[in-house]
Amino acid sequence: MRSEQTAYLERLDHLRLLAAALVVCFHAFHRHVGTLRPDNPLLSLIDEGHTGIGLFMVISGFIFAVITHGAQIDYAGFLRNRVIRIYPLFLFGVFLTLTISTYNEHRNYGFATLLEWVIPFRASTVSDSTHFVQLWTIWVEFQFYLIFPFLKVFGERYGVRYLWGVILLLIAIRAGIFVLYGSVRFVAYESIFGRLDQFLIGMLAARVWLARPARLANPLHLLAAALATLALVHWFNRQGGHVRMDAAWWIVWTTVEGLAWAWVLLAWLGCRWRAPAGLERTIARLGAMSFSVYVMHNFVLSVLDKQIGLPAFSADPVRAAALNSVLVALPLTLLAAWPTYALIERPFLALRKRYIRS
Repeated sequence: MRSEQTAYLERLDHLRLLAAALVVCFHAFHRHVGTLRPDNPLLSLIDEGHTGIGLFMVISGFIFAVITHGAQIDYAGFLRNRVIRIYPLFLFGVFLTLTISTYNEHRNYGFATLLEWVIPFRASTVSDSTHFVQLWTIWVEFQFYLIFPFLKVFGERYGVRYLWGVILLLIAIRAGIFVLYGSVRFVAYESIFGRLDQFLIGMLAARVWLARPARLANPLHLLAAALATLALVHWFNRQGGHVRMDAAWWIVWTTVEGLAWAWVLLAWLGCRWRAPAGLERTIARLGAMSFSVYVMHNFVLSVLDKQIGLPAFSADPVRAAALNSVLVALPLTLLAAWPTYALIERPFLALRKRYIRS
């Protein structure tokens, strides 16, 4: 996604596409198959494709830290741009889900519920939204936006120890919640008290990138980062994964997940190996639509399930579901995301203005 504030980093859009693809495959797969603990690490990546959310959070912290490096932020202008970037398509999804809920599912939601969804805090009816339940991440993301300018100022004033200090504070808070209630999964997975770690790690990764952008140029770094992240997700899956509510490792999971994706991000941006320019541009263009893909994908998947169900790729239902998620659900979701990107996202993106001052 191009910004008015800084030079375009094409490979960030590659990673946005990866993050969106993981989430789409995750939801498509679990429409037909329950949670598994497979021996195949690649299948674990689909089974735990929600990890794409962690990658999105790391990218957010990284890009804002890069954009605003060495500059001052006009807070009002920054929030204005964030509203323009997020809310047109977000509100489209919100109005659509509340309209479906009212007229097709007979829940008769009104203005009070709409206000709950518009304010960037978790709405009480989000779990009833079959086709747009994933929008909870948008609230967390906007909470990042509200505090990022302060995190930037304090990080510059007190150094990286401040950012690490906030991460350690969050870990301690999650540990305290676990001691009190025997579970911290929902706080770690669905709230700013778990996801802020990943945003902050993205900010720290930006410091590494700005200081020594070629530090991870060797393709072996990318290979090591990818294998380490795959092994980590596989371990997580084998331990019970995202449905394991009572595990103590939720105290640090989002931190560790964020560090793994930050390594992948730095290795991919710095890798001196390049695919053909046309292929890199095509992947980046698809990645630029990642927000539309994310917002609309569960609605699209519901329509696909209603119309075509699960194609008979294999007699094994698990293999059939995995192949369907990659070969059918993902390409058709990307295709379906184009209209909302072209007609809603892109026109509003042109309204953004500069919010940084040297």
